[in-house]
Amino acid sequence: MRGDSQLKGRGAAADGERVTRARGFLAVLFSVLAALAAAAPAGAAPIDRFTPVAAEVLAAPEPVLASDGRQHLEYELILTNHSYPPATETVRSVQALAGGRVVGSLAGARLAAVMKPFDLGPEDASRPTRVLAPGVSATVLVDLSFPRGAKLPRRLVNRLAIAQRPPSEVIATSYLAAPTRVSTREAMVVAPPLRGPGWVIGNGCCAEPTSHRGGVLSINGGLHNGERFAIDFFQLSSDGRVVDGPREQLSSYPFYGAEVLSATAGRVVGVVDRLPDGPITFALPPITAADAGGNHVVVAIGGGRFAFYAHLQPGSVRVKVGDRVRVGQPLGLLGNSGNSNAPHLHFQLMDGPTPLASNGIPFRFSSFREEGTLANFAPVLVLGARARIQPHPRGERHRELPLDNEVVGFP
Repeated sequence: MRGDSQLKGRGAAADGERVTRARGFLAVLFSVLAALAAAAPAGAAPIDRFTPVAAEVLAAPEPVLASDGRQHLEYELILTNHSYPPATETVRSVQALAGGRVVGSLAGARLAAVMKPFDLGPEDASRPTRVLAPGVSATVLVDLSFPRGAKLPRRLVNRLAIAQRPPSEVIATSYLAAPTRVSTREAMVVAPPLRGPGWVIGNGCCAEPTSHRGGVLSINGGLHNGERFAIDFFQLSSDGRVVDGPREQLSSYPFYGAEVLSATAGRVVGVVDRLPDGPITFALPPITAADAGGNHVVVAIGGGRFAFYAHLQPGSVRVKVGDRVRVGQPLGLLGNSGNSNAPHLHFQLMDGPTPLASNGIPFRFSSFREEGTLANFAPVLVLGARARIQPHPRGERHRELPLDNEVVGFP
């Protein structure tokens, strides 16, 4: 046994020497390449550089005019620490450039808030960080906004600033990555899917990392964010509450059973109406990807766009696959089926017929009335507290997308 241990020790030492020699060789090679790059004449072809973090845009952004009076471009960067030799990388900043001009920037605490490494477990998923361990990927949520009527860029590129530990003289620490085109397609104008006052825009667009905006998932072998512009609608009563009675009973939610209306004309291509309403719980139930939307309806709008209405009451769906629907036609009743922990309507537009394996696309409501902004979202929904409504924004809005936590009324 002792001799075996000695042999293992000699083998480990030899391995260590080989690793040291290999790293020394790589350092010399990298230094030579860096010197060649520095000596390249002006006007020469681009020079290759070693970059520790790779980046790509998940989907090209489509512009949407929101209720803040600004045009928004939303996209996600997928970052991957591909450093060699493996090293821990800290993302110092991310800048979006158009025509060489910086049009958006993330750094410090703000960058940490919208960056989510894939290796975070449920217990620390909300922990802000800018650190990428070797081999780990992350999403960074980018929200660019421009004045109403401003000319939007046709292309964007992102500049990453990286700090590596341990540092290396031959690794680029600031570089351009992840170019993307910007779609010129206008966000579709749709009718409201509900009626009445007091509807809260839950988990809405744009800058904050809500469960929708940050909902990048691996579905069918690829990364998608079908919920990029999705809204969870729940309704405040006249006294500013969502619950009238025991919080665990569905009947205590006055808007439970509200009629869900088709926001567009089109053809029904997907229906589920077989799942029970779930319990009122704030630990989401385990469920398959196919059943996450609960009882739902998918309507093909045309032009490669689809509308999705989710979490409907069991037995309430009033259409079937193949039906043609008109604007304002009842589709079903608001419920709590699927991946839902309290009654609400989940509404989104997407570029495919399935809600999770599609790319979420923006939309605008034809008209709505701004009633302010909900300032205490979690206490209202979780504890049944009375809503605190900030008075801004207020007034009639047309052909705009309401933003996260705004309270709106529909005709």
